Amino acid sequence: MQEAMIQVKKELGLDAVILHSRRVHKGGLFGFFAKESFEIMAATDSPALSSSEAKAVTSTPRYSVDHPKEAALQLEIANMRKMLEKVLDKIPETTKSSSPFFDVLVKNDIDEQIAENLIKGLPEQYLTADSDAAIVRQLLTERVSNYFKKVDGITIPSRGPRLVALVGPTGVGKTTTIAKLAANFALKEGCKVALLTADTYRISAVEQLKTYADIIGVPIEIIYTPDELKSAIYRHSDKNLVLIDTAGRSPRNNYQLAELQAFLEIDPYIETHLVLSATTKYKDAVDIVQKFSVCSPQKFLFTKMDEASNLGTVFNLLYTFTTPSSYITTGQNVPDDIELANPVKMANMILRD
Repeated sequence: MQEAMIQVKKELGLDAVILHSRRVHKGGLFGFFAKESFEIMAATDSPALSSSEAKAVTSTPRYSVDHPKEAALQLEIANMRKMLEKVLDKIPETTKSSSPFFDVLVKNDIDEQIAENLIKGLPEQYLTADSDAAIVRQLLTERVSNYFKKVDGITIPSRGPRLVALVGPTGVGKTTTIAKLAANFALKEGCKVALLTADTYRISAVEQLKTYADIIGVPIEIIYTPDELKSAIYRHSDKNLVLIDTAGRSPRNNYQLAELQAFLEIDPYIETHLVLSATTKYKDAVDIVQKFSVCSPQKFLFTKMDEASNLGTVFNLLYTFTTPSSYITTGQNVPDDIELANPVKMANMILRD
């Protein structure tokens, strides 16, 4: 058997697959004095050959084998397994990634691995091009909306003020968003609201917030240091809601992030919302979340939902992180264009064709 295997490797190469092996007897007279040999049927699919070739190699052993039948059987089983694996590798695999619904998810910038997980477990008959689109869309909508059910807006306590700070990178719309929140809680909810701004880097931001405060009819203070923030919170202890606007920080500027962290640490009851733009690329958004983790944000607030070509970034973040979402903004109008994240509405927006 060993000599036969050597001949197989020599003629067909190391990748040859054993199709069959057996012990044969040749020669002799009336069944006596026959020579015992081993016959191996092997094949190869080497690209060097024009087509699959099969050859029979026969070898007569020069020495005895203790358990030739057992050895041949084990060898045959092992090589049949190898041959089966090769055959299976060549069969076109109908994977979930070939599903049109996988394509819809990926087209909307949902991470491929996340998309695979979303459609995992769906009946196979629903993953083909001719499946009932309405049924699959309903199933996917339910799955996607489950990740938006972690919605937690601003709640007003029965006693004392609720302290809420908005943090995030530059250009995500924190100042406009905080004006919307102030207007909604003051004008629609009838709450006593105060505005504090620590965004002293941009004069225009301070003036803009002052204008909104005058229109809404709420007090506003400019804060420069953590101690000033602490004093201002104390002065507005009679309010229902104190909203704190902060300057946009670069996620790559550790000094600015440390400065912001020092501001927020003056009061352990400050509820921090990390403001993220829906137009941000997913990888950049992950970097922002990781860098702003020093501020311990409790919630995500997504802006510019109306400007994003798709909401893949939003879903990827909510899928990856356990942080709940609070509000979404869909325009520049104050006090409109802000609402609590609606699970079904956002799921439908993500699954749009």
